[in-house]
Amino acid sequence: MSQEAHLQGILQKALAGQASEEELRWLVEELKRDENFEMTEQVVALLASQSAGHTIPGEERANSMVDAILNADKLTDAPPLPVQQPKAAVLTLWKKVAVAAAIVAVAIAAFYLWSTNKQTGTELTDNNPNQQQDVDPGHNKARLILADGTVVGLDTLANGALKVQGQTRIAKQKDGQLAYETTPDNKSSNNITANPLYNTVVVPRGGQYKLILTDGTQVWLNAASYLRFPVEFTGEQRIVELEGEGYFEVAKDAARPFIVRTRPADVRVLGTHFNVCAYPQEDWKTTLLEGKVRVDAVATNPVNNKESQLAGAILAPGQQAVIAMQPSISSQSIKSPKIQVQICDIDEAIAWKEGYFHFSDASVKNIMQQVSRWYDVDIVYKDTAAGSAQFNGRINRTIKLSGIVNALKQGGINCTIDQRRLLVNP
Repeated sequence: MSQEAHLQGILQKALAGQASEEELRWLVEELKRDENFEMTEQVVALLASQSAGHTIPGEERANSMVDAILNADKLTDAPPLPVQQPKAAVLTLWKKVAVAAAIVAVAIAAFYLWSTNKQTGTELTDNNPNQQQDVDPGHNKARLILADGTVVGLDTLANGALKVQGQTRIAKQKDGQLAYETTPDNKSSNNITANPLYNTVVVPRGGQYKLILTDGTQVWLNAASYLRFPVEFTGEQRIVELEGEGYFEVAKDAARPFIVRTRPADVRVLGTHFNVCAYPQEDWKTTLLEGKVRVDAVATNPVNNKESQLAGAILAPGQQAVIAMQPSISSQSIKSPKIQVQICDIDEAIAWKEGYFHFSDASVKNIMQQVSRWYDVDIVYKDTAAGSAQFNGRINRTIKLSGIVNALKQGGINCTIDQRRLLVNP
């Protein structure tokens, strides 16, 4: 049997979750030794020929391929990708064969999963006598606060119609997302409500959720976030309020701009894809994937609490607007956020939505903030200084906290689990 035929057979079995541990190790080892990327190119060609309607595997397909290999056979419980790796070992490889992002992601993830397991000699399995305390990863959960103040737990709610507010029907769909749909008798613009009704979706730590607004805009909310929005959009603008992190795919409507209102700034669009990170006490960021957005900083006078809009910035795809968190010079001064526009790593910005942690020159504090929100654990630093080291890597968010701990230890961050606390040791 030729190497190409052998490779194709193993790849098909791996993507179907039927490959043996020996076959997966062979694939990993061959890709590991593929310094000239000859084998990688073969795999890309094979994937392209198998992709019905897809000449190049996209991000969604790439993630499904990664998950297929990571969930296959005995590699399922192996420790994840180490965090602290030279960029040349991870990021450069992706860039060098960008068109082959899907299979390279598979190769890197599978290799590090297996090689880390080989080095430590430990698997995170239920029958491991030395297994540490563990915490499950986050999952789809949220609370919906209706206009009348009623609170509904969405993660325990059965699928189907939930309520009708005004002329809008609210339903939990089969895939678990929340959808707002205008009923047929309210599709005319004549039915504008004088006092619009507002709902709020609150996502706690350890959760995430997706909803579809009445205009068709799709919103993904990350852990420790909330979105306040009108049940139906009326007037000349579509305005929602966000705290935390959300990814938006805005339905196009040239007549009514869509505005995401956050504490330090507003993001104004007509129809586009972008991510907003607006957690309190953290740098504010908006990342644009496609289309065009305008970011307008909002200044607040602490004396009278009045807001005024400052000069803004317009983003192009691949750019990110950042507002650094800075304390006010004095309580009598107006807080004036400054917007910095920079080229960014889009994969890093939306990794949470795709099911990953993606660290690029990340500090210990930044890593722990993300881990704390997703696993709903408190972070305790045993040493007042968290260190200035920076880390790079990509870890699947579906693994248990012990897997994250093992990966962080490989990267030089020593931490232990204590009930629902993560202790970061010097």
